[in-house]
Amino acid sequence: MAYEGVNNYCHSTYDWSSAQTDSVTMYVTMGEETDSVYQVLFRSYTGALVYFYVNKESGSTKIVEHVPALDITNEAGTIDLFDYIGNTGDKSEE
Repeated sequence: MAYEGVNNYCHSTYDWSSAQTDSVTMYVTMGEETDSVYQVLFRSYTGALVYFYVNKESGSTKIVEHVPALDITNEAGTIDLFDYIGNTGDKSEE
């Protein structure tokens, strides 16, 4: 569910048009897992990495953006993962 929710969020939030010609430049993949958190990684076509830390109990998800080329890391907010489970993340459909 962590992967599904983050994948839906990323597809509703980020521009995926560049992935149509080169699917390697953008992707969502599972990262590390602890007892309490799943990590899901989104790689943008710009090379930026967005880490989603999904709390296993609550679904609360912290977003951390990292730009390797500039060595910049910023917390980018939170989402409720359950808002993106079972749909495309487009809240206009609710």
